[in-house]
Amino acid sequence: MGTERYIRGIMEPNVILLQKSSLPSVSFYQNLERCQAIRKIVFVEGQNVPPDIDIDGRDPNCSHLLLLIGKKPAGTLRMRKTSEGTKLERVSILKEFRGCNYGKLLIQCALALSDLPVYIHAQVQSEGFYKTLGFQETDPTIFYEANIPHKTMHWSGTSIGVLPCNITRLS
Repeated sequence: MGTERYIRGIMEPNVILLQKSSLPSVSFYQNLERCQAIRKIVFVEGQNVPPDIDIDGRDPNCSHLLLLIGKKPAGTLRMRKTSEGTKLERVSILKEFRGCNYGKLLIQCALALSDLPVYIHAQVQSEGFYKTLGFQETDPTIFYEANIPHKTMHWSGTSIGVLPCNITRLS
């Protein structure tokens, strides 16, 4: 069984929305740690991002999506309000779950939950992926975050979509 069972889609994906509240629950912080553990594997270990860049102190004040396949954490992303709109960041899928459209699922969930406008600082290597989801390059300038080339992309939709799956909400 193992990972093959998950990848073949036998287990339904479960998406958990973590939202900050005035009194965040223990469950919020436990699941936030799961999000950070995924990011550590993907960014710190996989892309040599310094830990203090990934864990920047903003997590408790942001919303997060945590993707579980069965009971196993598989991916995450962070949604943060800025003066420019809703910024999607820290999009990460563990290697064993890539190629299964889970990144697309997380982005679609985030778009359905976000206020317009929505934008992302996309790694240049992932630009094509974001284009397939309706993001457009708004400036051809390449800039570096954590020594990785990025471009700013905005979601070109005029309205937020429909949730592609059920979401469990935690605060």
